[in-house]
Amino acid sequence: MVSANPGSAHRPLPVLLSVAGSALLLAGLPARAQGLNNMRDQLIIHYCTLAVNADFSKAGKPVPPGLAKDTCTCVAEQVNARATIPQAEAICKQQAMGKYNLSP
Repeated sequence: MVSANPGSAHRPLPVLLSVAGSALLLAGLPARAQGLNNMRDQLIIHYCTLAVNADFSKAGKPVPPGLAKDTCTCVAEQVNARATIPQAEAICKQQAMGKYNLSP
């Protein structure tokens, strides 16, 4: 989530899944295919990507190349590994912050 404090606009913090309600519904669907090619995974990745892009847009910053893909793929993988949406978000947010040198 991007801070409402104007002084912190230079530090975007991706929400990664501001569509958690939709993702929770998707997480309840059975994964029928191996990998990230099933419909549930693709929907998680799609809506996560929209949320990441919107969050950076609100901060007035460009999304670092590869961040949305890496982060949202991570979220889908974590959900497949039985993590909850909040757990997947926290894990993947930390990974993205480290890999892309983002500050909270």
